[in-house]
Amino acid sequence: METSRGLGKRADDWDPAASDPLLEQARMRRECPVGWTSRLGSGAWAVTRYEDVVAAARDTVTFSNRNEPRLGPVPSPPIEVDRPEHTVYRRLLAPYFDQRRIAAMETVVRELCAQLLQPVLDDGAAAPVDVAERFTYPFPARVLCELLRIPPSDYTRLKRWSDEVFNADVLRDNDPARKAAANEQLRGYGRRLVSERRAMRLDPAEDLVTGLVSGEVDGQPLDPERIVALVRLLLSAGHNSTTSSLGIVFLHLARDPQAQRMLRERPALIPAAVMEFLRHESPVMATPRTVARDAEFGGRRLRAGEQVFLVWSSANRDDGHYAEPERCRFDRDPDDTMVFGRGIHFCLGRPLALLELRVATEELLARSGWIEVAGDVERTSWERYGVSRLPLRVTPAVAGPSSGLSSGPSSAGDDHGAWR
Repeated sequence: METSRGLGKRADDWDPAASDPLLEQARMRRECPVGWTSRLGSGAWAVTRYEDVVAAARDTVTFSNRNEPRLGPVPSPPIEVDRPEHTVYRRLLAPYFDQRRIAAMETVVRELCAQLLQPVLDDGAAAPVDVAERFTYPFPARVLCELLRIPPSDYTRLKRWSDEVFNADVLRDNDPARKAAANEQLRGYGRRLVSERRAMRLDPAEDLVTGLVSGEVDGQPLDPERIVALVRLLLSAGHNSTTSSLGIVFLHLARDPQAQRMLRERPALIPAAVMEFLRHESPVMATPRTVARDAEFGGRRLRAGEQVFLVWSSANRDDGHYAEPERCRFDRDPDDTMVFGRGIHFCLGRPLALLELRVATEELLARSGWIEVAGDVERTSWERYGVSRLPLRVTPAVAGPSSGLSSGPSSAGDDHGAWR
């Protein structure tokens, strides 16, 4: 029986910690497309069907991003604020993620990728190697260091603290003290970085943090605490979802000989394939909103103040929107998916993430003859769906990485029809 808060207890409709989250989301789309759980905070709704997720993402009056701050004492803009404050920070950040600026990073991103990846592949030719530990986890954090102009060696601390915040959450280790300590380390690092950039007086057109420090609205400087909160957000969000994405892409290639062979033969398909792999298994499963006013939505009564998760991973597999959603097809429109969200909070870091994913996939295929899973794979779940352990066996490239992409085992008799 559904009741208002304070008048009774709602029954749980879904389990965010289900062992197979995608199967659970498919059940919800069929049976309970807007469902309630008591396992997240004081309770939360999940919106699972494509059209409902689009509608909620666009309705910023009913579904607010002014959530309870998750990373510190003040909201982290632009993701935890609404318009007009959202617009201020989005405009300040946008030039640093412009397509041309990100494209200019490709040389350094590719050099860094090769530096990290080649030793892993060399070792994987002799014995199975955990590519998650040695590449998909460190690589995006190293790229973030380049973007923010911080010492490359700092990536180990940033990654460790970010993973602690994730692993200590209520649905995993449920260790609030450990989570708070790691969060404070990230916030302290962000505060020191902001202070250093104030003193250094770098060119704000070239340095993101300096651009925030010197930013103004109507002639007034930005709130210093908001700047620290934003930088703290970047220190984890700037690499976590890309780590999950890399794990998904590499795992799919290692488990799907047909897809791996096709991309070795036709590397121009890699960008489309990456987007399709991430639609099929979305790295950012869901993001929260707060109900700003009582509303009827999806046949349910939502009360002001309640939390709602927009479940992107479920929307991306909705058979009411996609033909054959369980099947990877490289002919889909990449802009039709919600891998990077929808609406005004569409992921600003999309160009950088796609650059990293394309380059890493190109280098993986160019520097190996074949890859395959060689042990137990471990997955992460709610709210980040990724791969925390990925043991691979690697067949070396016949003539080295400069010779082009290998075709792998013989493809005779295989049907490539799924990989249009």
